Amino acid sequence: MVIFTTTKFFQWRVIKTMRYYLSHKIRGNAGSNASHDVQAKNCAEAIRVADILRGLFPKLELYVPAENEVFVRVAYDIGHLTIDEILDIDCKIIDHQDGLLVYVPDGDKLQGGREVEYLHAVTTGKRVCIFHTPEEAADWIEATYRKELI
Repeated sequence: MVIFTTTKFFQWRVIKTMRYYLSHKIRGNAGSNASHDVQAKNCAEAIRVADILRGLFPKLELYVPAENEVFVRVAYDIGHLTIDEILDIDCKIIDHQDGLLVYVPDGDKLQGGREVEYLHAVTTGKRVCIFHTPEEAADWIEATYRKELI
């Protein structure tokens, strides 16, 4: 019977779970004039990107605001939460993550809530990746995983 007294082999085989907040547009360039349909479309795109990344990296835990948007939208619509309060909550969630992934698709720009979340993450020393395609995010995540293992 072989009993391993060292954990080197185990450490090599185990990849640390990484926890990231996926910042994405909800209202986008339309701002406060964004219809619920526009917001739903933006959220569906963010969830699609998150699903791709989760499929590629099983040890990646993503917090995706789009997955909680119904609650937030209702609370906002009935006046229980303001945009500033929502963003403050988002920043507190970021504080409990390893870093921030910011989805800014081609033709879009970093603005609104994503900019607030980005500035908060930078100010608090979080790892940050701004990406335009899921492939760019995957390359960054893979490189970050490798750095963790070395």
